[in-house]
Amino acid sequence: MEIAVRRESHLVIVDMAGEIDVNAVARIRDTFGDLTKAASPQIVVNLAGATYIDSSGLGILMAARRDALKGGGRLALCGMTKDVRMVLELTRLNKFFEIYDDEATARARFT
Repeated sequence: MEIAVRRESHLVIVDMAGEIDVNAVARIRDTFGDLTKAASPQIVVNLAGATYIDSSGLGILMAARRDALKGGGRLALCGMTKDVRMVLELTRLNKFFEIYDDEATARARFT
């Protein structure tokens, strides 16, 4: 699991690659914990490099979204692979998250 954080003016982009599973939860929690402490965090999670997500990964993304909203911000997902998108659809979490096809579209919606 690889995580990279990019800050661009008012927006934070979190690139996640590899398997988003129980083994990665602590790193993901630490990353989002710092980001969601900011006032009105505006976060886009780019999942273009994610190859797999399990229930632990879904749970940590839901918690990060909750924390962002609690702070007056937003958290959206973008660039999902077919497999990751299917997991979100099967769990109906695609109704819970803001989801964009690609990073450019997500950025445009955050301006």
